[in-house]
Parts: sequence; structure tokens; C-alpha cells
Amino acid sequence: MAETLTPAEKPKKKPSRWGLFAPILIFLVLLAGWTGYWFYVASQLENRIALTRQNLIDAGYHVGYSPLHVQGYPFRMFIALDKFEAIAPTGKGFAAPRLEAEASAFVLDKWVFVATEGLTYYRGRRETPDLGAIDLGEVKITGDALRASVSGWTQPIQTIAVEGLNPVFTVSKAEYPFLLQSAQRFEAYLRPNTAAVDNADFLWRVTGAKGHPESLIGRMGPNKTFDLHLEGTVGQAAKFKDGRLSAWRDGGGVMTGVKTSLHIGDLEIFGQSDAMRVDPNLALQGPLEVEIKGSGDPVTFLLGAGLIAPEYEPLARPFIGTTMTADKPVKLKFDFRDGGTYVGPLKVSDAPVVR
Repeated sequence: MAETLTPAEKPKKKPSRWGLFAPILIFLVLLAGWTGYWFYVASQLENRIALTRQNLIDAGYHVGYSPLHVQGYPFRMFIALDKFEAIAPTGKGFAAPRLEAEASAFVLDKWVFVATEGLTYYRGRRETPDLGAIDLGEVKITGDALRASVSGWTQPIQTIAVEGLNPVFTVSKAEYPFLLQSAQRFEAYLRPNTAAVDNADFLWRVTGAKGHPESLIGRMGPNKTFDLHLEGTVGQAAKFKDGRLSAWRDGGGVMTGVKTSLHIGDLEIFGQSDAMRVDPNLALQGPLEVEIKGSGDPVTFLLGAGLIAPEYEPLARPFIGTTMTADKPVKLKFDFRDGGTYVGPLKVSDAPVVR
């Protein structure tokens, strides 16, 4: 009987381990590349901060902070500036015991800043004809949260947003009162205008606030909380060199579409101006339409607001009236010109000066 021949089995190949190690190797390569990129960017940031600081010092600024190192690997860029100070030649500036800055490592064009221990605002100097330059002192600002975000660093005008929760403002020199004593919330922003390259839209809003008793709003409504809203567009915004109004004024700077509202006690005040400038003495120039709702004597309010000077009250009262009611608001048109505030042909006070 013939034997059946069975073909010999071929030896099986061992399964490749490449499929097991390939993802790990790819991950390690990507990790090494990302690590190199992160530390390169961190080094560039440190160098750029040092260069910016030196450029500001060369321009007359005072800028100081403790030695810093970028942290936050792998996905964040985090910088802590301890004992931070930045003061312009005008004397205006900020200081903070600790200022923290953070950005995503994927989006370096937007940074968030937090003053974890409050900050100090240096108000600069005011020129007076008799005493020369007077130091206005400082304002210590504390609160539950003090933060800001800045984006568009490579653009001519950055987008800046500022927020404060339950801020408290304490002046170092009581003889120079600050507008605010406290507030529930403070918000402000500046962003490029979409219609014109060199224009910037701005907003300044405060709610649940109390004014310093000797400040403008404090005189208008002593011991009363208020809400204030101000918005408009700044033309020639890039002309603000070193924060100097004179450079902006000389460059043709103008504020357009200005709208403001103030709610204090039972009073509601609305104002708007199509165009507002400052003259060589930094006094306002331009029209201002004002509407006052509430009850009482509008002249008393306007005296407190500084729109009417006490010596002009007897002349101004016939133009304005003596009483107003909730259903009958008072509407006025002021004109700031030649260093004065006018209602029609009548001068009622000096024009407000921007400090």
C-alpha cells in the first residue's frame, strides 16, 4: 500500500513588533519636537521682555521687576512678575506686588494678566500756574479680582479688556480725590474700529459704585451709589505717544459718537456728542447734549457736576428752569469752546480740563 506524503509545514513568521512600538516612537518624536519648540519660545519671550524693558528705560520710563522665568510647560506660557513697576516720564504708571501673565502655548497673541495682590496707580503730575508741577499721589486698588486681557500684539492697536470685581480705591493724598471709592464691578475695553485703521472703540462702565465725597460724582450725590457708562470712538488713537494727550491733539485726535449715561439716586442723566476735542490747554472743545430725568432742581445738579459755576448761577437759571419732574426731563445743549462752557450765547463756567 502506497504511503501518503504530507507536505512539510512552513515555519510561521514571528509577528512584527513594529506595530507595538511605532505609536510610542512617534509620540516620543513629537514630544521631543514640542519640548524643543516650547523651550525655544520661552527663551525668546524672556529675551523680548528684557529688550522691551531696556527700550522703555532708554525712553525715560522706570521699569522694574524681580528676575523672571517662563513656566507652564507643556501647554501654557506663564510668567510671574514680582515687585513690578512701570512708570512713564509723566509720572503716571502702575505697580503691583505680583503680576501674573498667562497665554496658551498654541495662541501666543492673547495674554491674560492678573494682579493677585492688588495694584497701585501713579496719577502723575498736574501743572499749576502758581505751584508748578504738583504730584497727585497714588491710588491703591484692591478687590476680589483685578484682571486684564491683551490681544493683537502685532497690530497697530491692540484689543484690551480690563475687569475689576468689588474694587476699592484708596488715595494717598486726600486733597486730590479720585473719582471712585468703591464699586461692585468695573469694566473697560479698547479695540480697533472696523471702519478705520487708526480709530479705536472704547467703553468704560462701572456699576454699584460710590464716589469720593470731594470728587465730581461725590458732590452730585453724596453717599449714593451710581452706575456710569461711557463709550465712543477715538480717532488717531496711535498718536497717543507715551500717553500724552498733547501728541494726540496735535495729530488731529478727536472722539466721535460719544455717549454717556449716569444713574445716581432718582436721577438719570444722558449725554452725547458727535465730536469732542481738546484745545492747547487740554480743555474740552465740542458740543454736548444733556438730558436729565428725575425730580428736583436741575441747576443744583449742574452746579455739582461742574457744568455751571456758582458765579454764573443767577444768569444761567432763567435759561434752564428751576424744577423738573420724572415725566418732564430737562434737555440742554452745551458747547465747550474758547476755554468756556456755553448754553447758547451765555457762558456758564470754564470748560472741563482733561487731566
